[in-house]
Order: sequence, then structure tokens, then C-alpha cells
Amino acid sequence: VPDYNSTAEIATSTPILAKDVMPLTKPLGVEEQRANPYTFGGTLQIVPAEEPVFKTAEDFQLLFWIYGVQHNNGVPDVTIEYNFHVKGPDGAEKFFNKTQPQALNAQTLPPGFSITAGHQVLGFLGVPLKSFPAGDYRVEVRITDKVSGKMLTQNTTFTVQG
Repeated sequence: VPDYNSTAEIATSTPILAKDVMPLTKPLGVEEQRANPYTFGGTLQIVPAEEPVFKTAEDFQLLFWIYGVQHNNGVPDVTIEYNFHVKGPDGAEKFFNKTQPQALNAQTLPPGFSITAGHQVLGFLGVPLKSFPAGDYRVEVRITDKVSGKMLTQNTTFTVQG
């Protein structure tokens, strides 16, 4: 397992496509945590999608942790852009749509958030798929660390079924 905390470059964890994401009201006990390995920080439980296939009545949910960003007094200033591309009948991709950029900074992160205290930077996107026609998609995730000026682009593919 790579040591993401010691990197000077921006990196992400493996993206998790989720069927459900649930906040927890209290941390799980040791045995409960063993039975629920996709519980993070004692406050977030994820039900991973078994396959990258979603119905138009579902939400597309994508989570990943961001490492190696610079910070000011422990607080990062990161922007995440999500651009969706759809594969056409001829196999060529074309731009489909995008979301508003997600800002992770002093104004949007919880009070007391600090990378130096061990808090982790989480990227999360939840999008209803009702406006997505059936097909194969790629979401381009562009992460910009405004403190260092560095950028990273990742891609995740998924299918929408009617």
C-alpha cells in the first residue's frame, strides 16, 4: 500500500463507486467495524457498487481521498471539477455535462479541519442519473491545489441503464 501521506505530489485513493453513502450517528464498535469495512472515520458508511452500472432512477455516487495537497495552517484550498463524457454509437466520446466545481477550503470545510491534525481531504460527488440517457460514460475528475498550483486529472467509467 503506498504511503500517500508522504507524497509531495497530488494523488488520490482508488475511487469508490457507491450504491449508498450513510452518515453514522455514532462510531461503530470494534466488531461492528470488522463487519462493515467500508466505514470511515467512525462517521461515514459506504455501500460500494458491485459493478459500475447504475439505473437512471439511481444516483451516481463517487468518493475518493486526496493526498499530497499543500495547505495554509493545515487547511487546504482545493477545487474539484467533474466533467461527464458519453460514448456515442460510433464509439467516439463527446462532452455530456458537468457539475459546479467543488471547493474544499476554509469556507467549506468543518471548523477545526486540519491536515496536520490527521484530517483527510475527501472528494465526493452525488448526481441523480434521471437526465442521463442509457449508455457508457466517463467522468473526468480534475483536482486543482490552489496553494501549490498543481493539478491532477483522474477518470472513472460507468454505465447507465434505463
